[in-house]
Amino acid sequence: MPEKRVFCLEKDLLSSQDLLEGIIESATDAIVAINEEHRIILYNLAAENIFGYRVEEALGQDLALLLPPSVARKHRQYVEEFLKTGHSPVLGRIMEGKARRKNGEIFPVQISRSATRINGHWVFTAIVRDISTQKEMEKRLLQSEKLAAVGMAVSRIVHEIKNPLIAIGGLVLSLLKKEEDPEKKKKLELIFREVQRLEKLLSDISDFAKPLKLDLKKTDIVSLCQEALEVYRPRLEEAGIEVKFLAPSQKIELPIDESRFKEVLFNLLQNALEAMSDGGGTLELEIRPEEEKVLIFVRDTGPGIPEEALKQLFTPFFTTKKRGTGLGLSISLKIIEAHGGRIYARNHEKGAEFIIELPYQTEDP
Repeated sequence: MPEKRVFCLEKDLLSSQDLLEGIIESATDAIVAINEEHRIILYNLAAENIFGYRVEEALGQDLALLLPPSVARKHRQYVEEFLKTGHSPVLGRIMEGKARRKNGEIFPVQISRSATRINGHWVFTAIVRDISTQKEMEKRLLQSEKLAAVGMAVSRIVHEIKNPLIAIGGLVLSLLKKEEDPEKKKKLELIFREVQRLEKLLSDISDFAKPLKLDLKKTDIVSLCQEALEVYRPRLEEAGIEVKFLAPSQKIELPIDESRFKEVLFNLLQNALEAMSDGGGTLELEIRPEEEKVLIFVRDTGPGIPEEALKQLFTPFFTTKKRGTGLGLSISLKIIEAHGGRIYARNHEKGAEFIIELPYQTEDP
C-alpha cells in the first residue's frame, strides 16, 4: 500500500468532521461512494440535484439505482474484478458515460473513479459531472456548421431547378386554358398540381437553408395566438374538432417576429388537424406564464406520436405523413431557437402535445 500523504496548511482543521462534510456538501459535482457490496454509502447535495433522489432515498441502495441497466452490470463487474485482482481499467481515469435520473432520463456524464481502503474494506468513490448542456451545445454547433455548408449548396441547386420549374408550370397552365378534351385536361391538372408541390418543396428547402433574420417587436403573445387560432378555427370545426383556448386575461408582451411565429403556430395547428382528421376530437391551445418564461401548449386528442418517431420529429426531411416535405417542424425549431426559446413534443394521456418555451427577455439575433 502506498503511504497516504495529504497536504494542508491547517492540520487541525484537516481532522475536523465539519471541514470534510463542508467540502463534500459544497462541491458542485456529485460525489457518490459505494461499498464492496455495490451499495451507496455517501451521497452529497450535488448528487441530489443531478440525480433527483434525496439522500434518504439513495443511501443503502444498489448503485444500479443511478445507472442504466447495461452500465450497472458493467460497473458491478469492474468492482468484482478489482476485489479479486486489485486492478480495474476505470479507476484513476476521467471518462464519459451514461447515468440515470429518478424520472428515468438517461443523460451523459463525465466521471472519475477512485478506490480507498478504510478499516480493512474497500470504498469506491465517483465524482460525477452532468454534461448534458455541454453535449447539447456541441450538437447544436455541429448542426450549425453542417447547415451552413449545406445551405450554400442548396441555395444554388434550388435556383437552378426553380426557374425551369416555373416555366413548366406556366406552360401547363397555358395549355390547360386551351384544352377542351376532359381526359387530357385531367392529366394536365395532375401535372400542374405536381409542379406546385415541387415548387412548395423548393420553397421550404430554400427557407430552411437561409440564415434566419427576425424582425423582433414587442407583441402580445396572447392576442397573436388567438389570431392564429381564429384563422384555423373554420377548418378545425368543419372537421368536427372542438377548439379550446386557455390563456390569462392580461397581456403578455414578448419580443416576437409576428409572421415567423404565426408560421410556427400554423404548422402546429395543421399537424393537430391532420392528426384528428378521421374522427374529430379536441384541440387545446394553452398559454401558461411562468416566472422566467412563457409556455405555449398545442394539444390534440389524436392517436399520439409513435415513440420511435418522437426523437426524429424535428429532423430535416423526416415525416410520418404520406405527403409532405418533412421540413415544417425543422423550420419551426429554427424559428423558435432564433427567439431564444425551445420547442419539443410529447404524448399525453389523450393524444400528443407540442410545447413552446419562450423567455421573457430575448437577445437580438
